[in-house]
Amino acid sequence: MKILKTTLLILLVSATLVSCFDEYLEPVPAISIDERLAFDTRSRILGQVHALYRNFKSGQYLGGRYLVYNDIKGNDFLNHGGNGVTGLQTWKMEVTPSTNEVQNCWQQIYIAINGVNVFLEGLDANKEKAMAANQLTEAEYNQYKGEALALRGLAYFHLLQLYARPYNENPNAWGAVLRLTAQKTSADNWKERSTVQETYDQILSDLNTAETLLPTKYYNSSGVEVVNPVNDATKTIRIHINTVVAIKTRVYLHMNDYANVLAEGNKIAPQSAAPFSATTYVRNGLSATYSAIFATPYTSNESIFSMPMTATELPGTQNGMQFYHGYGEYTLNVAHPFWVNNAIIAATDARKAITGFGTGSNSAKRQLRKFTSLENWVPVIRYAEVLLNIAEAEARVNGVNARAVALLNAVYIRSNSAATPYVVGDFATADAFVTRLMRERQIEFIGEGIRNMDICRTLSSFPPKGTVLLPTDITSSQYVWPIPQSEINTNLLIQPNP
Repeated sequence: MKILKTTLLILLVSATLVSCFDEYLEPVPAISIDERLAFDTRSRILGQVHALYRNFKSGQYLGGRYLVYNDIKGNDFLNHGGNGVTGLQTWKMEVTPSTNEVQNCWQQIYIAINGVNVFLEGLDANKEKAMAANQLTEAEYNQYKGEALALRGLAYFHLLQLYARPYNENPNAWGAVLRLTAQKTSADNWKERSTVQETYDQILSDLNTAETLLPTKYYNSSGVEVVNPVNDATKTIRIHINTVVAIKTRVYLHMNDYANVLAEGNKIAPQSAAPFSATTYVRNGLSATYSAIFATPYTSNESIFSMPMTATELPGTQNGMQFYHGYGEYTLNVAHPFWVNNAIIAATDARKAITGFGTGSNSAKRQLRKFTSLENWVPVIRYAEVLLNIAEAEARVNGVNARAVALLNAVYIRSNSAATPYVVGDFATADAFVTRLMRERQIEFIGEGIRNMDICRTLSSFPPKGTVLLPTDITSSQYVWPIPQSEINTNLLIQPNP
C-alpha cells in the first residue's frame, strides 16, 4: 500500500437539504480544513459522513472494479478487450504483486478504511464540544459511529476475499493488515498482517457494535420517522440496521457458521414460508420483478445497500459496470451450460431476458444488461442474497426442510413464474440441495461480484474458460491475489502470500 498521508476531507453541504438525492448524489467540493473546525457545525459533521461513502463508491472499489474482479476470476465471462488495465491478468489467472488491479484495489480499500478511522477519532475527540454547541445529539453520534464501523467491517471483509486464503481452508493463515487508527503520517506504516481469524473477529466486532448503535426506528433525510420508507433513497445508500444484519449473514456464511447465519437472517426474514420480508425497521423484501432492481429509481426494498451514481458523479469510464459489460470488454461465456441448456436456465427466465447481443463486431456476443449506463447504481447486497444465505444455512443445520425449499423457491420462481416450485422430495440430500442453490446464486448474482466469493468459501476450483484451458485449484498461488508490491515496498513487516 502506498503510504497514506490522508488529511481530513470535508464535504461541504448546504445547511438546507432539499432531498436525500441532493444530499448524497449531487457532487460537492472536497477540501482540507483545519481539524479544529471539522466538527464545529452539524453540516460539517454530516458532510464527513457523506465523505466516507464517497471513498467506498470510488470506481476502483465498490463503484465498479471490485465487483468486476470478483466476477471475472470465475468462468461466467470472456475477455475480448485484451486490455491489461481492465482486469486481463485477473481473468487469465496470471496476476503478480505489480499488476495494476492488485495494487490499485488494495490502495483504495485502505483509503476507505483510513477515512473511517480519521472520522471516528475526530468524532470522539469533538463529541462533547459539538453536543455542548447543539451541533450533535447523542442519537446522531451513535448513528454516525455505527455507520462508520459497519463500513470498516465491510471493507475488511472485502479485502479478505481477494487477498487472503479462505477462512474454511485455514483460519490461521495471514489475513489483513488491521489498521484501526488514523494514518496521518507514515509513522505507523510498518505493520504485520493479522490472521484470517483475527480479521474476521474484527469484522464481526465492528458490525456487532454498529448494530447496537444504529437507530431502531427509521427516519428520512428530513428527520421524520417513516414506517415503510419505500421511496426514500436513504434506505438504499446509507447503512442501517438491516444493512448490518444482511452483511453479517454473508460474513458468517464465509465462516461456515450456519447457526449464526440463521440467527442473523431470522431478524429480517423470520417467516417459515413466502412471502419473506423484514417486519421491522426497513421493510426489505423481494422486488416483484427482477428487472426492476436494476432500473430507476434503484430503491426497491430488495436493494439493501447500493452505491449511487449520477451524470455528474460517475465512477470513471473504465471503472464503471457498463464499460465492462456493455462495450464488449467482457461478454457472457455462452459456452456455459446456463445459456445452452434451457433445462438449467429456462428461455423465459428473467435473468436470461436481462441479457442481449451487441452491435457491429459484438453482434454475436451475449452481453449482460443489468448495467446499461454508468449512472446505474451498483448493488452491494440484496435481499435475495439474504434469503439464499438463510436457505443454505437451514439445509446445512436442519437438513432439507420446507423452509429451506421455500426460500430457494422465492428467488427461483420470482424469475420463472411458469416453473414448477421445488418440494422437499426433490432433494435426496442436503448436498444435493446446496448444489442446486449454488447454481441459483450463480445465475441470480451474475455480474454482482459474488462468484469469486462463493468459489473460495467452498474451496472449489476456478473452472477453465476461453483461452484459460486449465482449472485453478486451491493449491495454486493464483487462487487468491498476492500482496501488492507497493505494500511490500513501504511496509517492511508485511507477510507476502505464499
